[in-house]
Amino acid sequence: MDNLTHSLVGLTAARAGLEKLSPGATALCLLAANAPDADVVVLAFGDRWTVLQHHRGITHAIVGVIALAFVLPLIFYVVDLLWSRFRKRQPTINFKGLLLASFIVSATHPLLDWTNSYGIRFLLPWNERWFYGDLVFIVDPLMWLILGGASFLLYVKKARWGSKIALVAFALVLVYWSLLALAHSRAITRGGEEARRMASANGETVARLAAMPQLANPFRWDCVFETDEATYRFEVALLDSVASDNAVRYPRETPALKAMISQQRPARIFLGFARFPVMQLEDPGCTTRTLVQLADLRYTEPGKSRGTFSLEAPIDCPVRQIGR
Repeated sequence: MDNLTHSLVGLTAARAGLEKLSPGATALCLLAANAPDADVVVLAFGDRWTVLQHHRGITHAIVGVIALAFVLPLIFYVVDLLWSRFRKRQPTINFKGLLLASFIVSATHPLLDWTNSYGIRFLLPWNERWFYGDLVFIVDPLMWLILGGASFLLYVKKARWGSKIALVAFALVLVYWSLLALAHSRAITRGGEEARRMASANGETVARLAAMPQLANPFRWDCVFETDEATYRFEVALLDSVASDNAVRYPRETPALKAMISQQRPARIFLGFARFPVMQLEDPGCTTRTLVQLADLRYTEPGKSRGTFSLEAPIDCPVRQIGR
């Protein structure tokens, strides 16, 4: 999720009662809610492909989140201890209270990130498998409304309704996620029916399928599925009884082409991240050199620029055909 959502979760959690555990708990909750995204610091030491390789990496994994959840309150405690000695007063920080708040709020970050289609690698460094919730778009205005509205009311009605407003906000988020889970289940069912129809028309069999939410519209979902011959993408409208007519199909790449492309660092990193990678030649009839256009079909198509979700890699000609 975006950092505004993470920050609002941290602030709401503090107002729900965690701020009472220790002085400085509110500031710690805001930091703990965003701490795993500190992995973007790798941008200072590399390029955008370095960020793609390491983002939502070890700092988002179980072991990384636990380490950050312990280190943050320790920093608060040490700074308060040194400052209190300098000012010749008693320390004010309750380390155990901050530790409890840090663990609770830190856990919300990977949970929120899991709910979208970008994915998260919980088991690093031992296993690089990606996990996808596919429930919430990576930027969700309704989440902003619920948590942002609660944050506003928490300041206006803090004395009387503070913790209740915060708890109601979290309850509404859980209800919202439950409704999205039902919509996702329906999208998978309907998308699966469409996928089997498309695959059968081409003499193929569906191998795997995903349904992913669109921005601010729980009734329209993007479906992507693979067969042994191709990767497809189409849109599912839950309130529309008409079959989808907007499907795109990309033949699977040949092993030789994939091996050739994987020798290039950006392509290797991209293929390690992409959930549904597809390729096409910019000029299939080239005689010297051309570009292989790669894309993650979750987000875009080959030849359409979309940041680190697409890539053009130079390659020598002639080359074997992409499709089989």
